[in-house]
Amino acid sequence: MQRILNTQARLRIAVVAGESSGDLLGSQLILALKKRLPHAEFFGIAGPKMQAAGCASVVPMEKLAVRGYMEVIRHLPELLRIRRQLKQQLLADKPDLFIGIDAPDFNFGLEKSLKQAGIPTIHYVGPSVWAWRSERLKKIGQCVSHMLLLFPFEEKIYQDARIPASYVGHPLAEIFPEVPDQLAVREVLDIPPQKAVFALLPGSRQSEVSMLAALFVETAKKLLDRYPNALFLVPFVTRETRLLFEQEIWKQGAQALPFRLMFGHAHEAMQAADVILLASGTATLEAMMSRRPMVVTYRLSSLTYRIVKRKLRLPYVSLPNVLAERFIVPELLQDDATSDNLLQVISNLYDDKRLATALSRRFADLHLGLRCEAAERAADAVCSVLGARA
Repeated sequence: MQRILNTQARLRIAVVAGESSGDLLGSQLILALKKRLPHAEFFGIAGPKMQAAGCASVVPMEKLAVRGYMEVIRHLPELLRIRRQLKQQLLADKPDLFIGIDAPDFNFGLEKSLKQAGIPTIHYVGPSVWAWRSERLKKIGQCVSHMLLLFPFEEKIYQDARIPASYVGHPLAEIFPEVPDQLAVREVLDIPPQKAVFALLPGSRQSEVSMLAALFVETAKKLLDRYPNALFLVPFVTRETRLLFEQEIWKQGAQALPFRLMFGHAHEAMQAADVILLASGTATLEAMMSRRPMVVTYRLSSLTYRIVKRKLRLPYVSLPNVLAERFIVPELLQDDATSDNLLQVISNLYDDKRLATALSRRFADLHLGLRCEAAERAADAVCSVLGARA
């Protein structure tokens, strides 16, 4: 019989997030857990949102924000050193629970060692085994005591693999309003009503911005030629990513373009936009919940792309298409990701208002399907794991 968890006991919970989306998930989970476990202490690798929620960070989260085979190889010595030192600390301190949030390449190796040492491990955000590399399920089972899943179609995959898992929903679905008010957001951002507004999101990682900044600036120049009333909203997560984009603006002599570079406020930028151009990733889900037409693009090093492409199980990569199980959002990847191609597709979406309305309705259906108080459900699942150990 499962024992009742003592909410007055002092619990030490280690949490590791590897990028801004994980930082958001972690902050919401920590706040939900604090309502149930007011005496819990949180520490690990955290971004600004998790730190504001009360998680002490022993390593800057930006150190983990690396994507792509070649990019990881360049940073591998430092990543291995960080993981080795953190593993030694956790094995010595023995927290009551470890929660790895996304960042599977970093967290799974850490979780395996901790689980073998008797420390329960929870992994929040299932890697996309439904899209590629399904062979990872065997390894996941060796590393994880319990999985927390964002999408409903994932639960059966883990059940079939005999890995304890809970579908909790997506926390972002709770943040975005059911009916975004574009005019109100534009007023807050002081955007004149006659502007054609394009939100540009070249990624949250430095490696992504380095790969995409030139393409985004080139595309903005061509959009301005076609739409002289254009305004470009470009939100950034860090000063480093903003600096990379600014350097590309200077490199292309595009200082006179109507860029509005922003720290944070990505959700507002998306909701204010007529069309969104963005890198593939979690941001595509945020764009879907903003109910705005979008174009998804991505570039990797040639070697990384060839390796990834061979392992893909689905014909699409963006989350709106995965959820819809068909192409509803245009994807221009790798060699197709040119400024001319992006200009044409973005223009089509901007000019066709009926298409924009139809997309908004489809996005609304997908959005509402993910609303189920995710942070609260995730916290309940965490407490269940802790209760089984109490």
